[in-house]
Amino acid sequence: MKRETVVNRSNWLDAGTATWPECRDFLAETPAAILPLGATEQHGPHLPQNTDTVLAEALAVEVAKAGSGLVLPAVPVGYSWSWRDYPGTLTFSLDTFRDVVKDLARSTHRAGCRALMTLSGHGANPGPLKMTVRELVDELDLKVLNVFYPGLDELMADAESPQWAPMNFHAEEFETSLMLYLKPERVRMDQAVREYPPRSAEYEMSTLPLGSLSRSGVFGDATVASAEKGERWFHDCVARMARVWTDFLSAPDAG
Repeated sequence: MKRETVVNRSNWLDAGTATWPECRDFLAETPAAILPLGATEQHGPHLPQNTDTVLAEALAVEVAKAGSGLVLPAVPVGYSWSWRDYPGTLTFSLDTFRDVVKDLARSTHRAGCRALMTLSGHGANPGPLKMTVRELVDELDLKVLNVFYPGLDELMADAESPQWAPMNFHAEEFETSLMLYLKPERVRMDQAVREYPPRSAEYEMSTLPLGSLSRSGVFGDATVASAEKGERWFHDCVARMARVWTDFLSAPDAG
């Protein structure tokens, strides 16, 4: 899926390809923005390290088209401490990640934005974000919504493989299927594996990183992924996110 270079739509605008007067005029009429938050980290032997960024950006564009918003450039690095020992993985420190999000929110707010969605493609981003946006809304006249695959359990009811743990999955059927739909040329299905690392009490209750539990970096079954499932799940995700976003924008007391 190619990101369109479009700067003159009534309900959405790509901040990266737009001019500053176009951003000014858009935010004057629609003071809402979507910030895709990704990661550069291991995704098994078969997926590229920018998988979470690809997914977050593609979802942000389609959610904006279905609803509204200025789509900000995707942040390609997140909080990826758990995968820091895999070559190629990049991570912000917790403080840096929080500061990046705050600075981008402040910049957008200064330009006229009054509602912001942070759309994460990476599962470790929402935790730090929750505390970050609490501080932001005390500082700015800004409503903030954090979104990470709402209703995923219901959405994946027809999956062929179970999740490794509730809302704890990585480089498996779901993410691989989405990438087969969006960027099939980047997926190496001949390298896809099935791995369900043992559950660890030490991981649940200590500083043991998730990355130490897996040999391949996969948590689930990537071998059963397909572009057909990816297309269905992607559009279902878009519909769910757009509905949450639209409801948030229409609620006068949301914050």
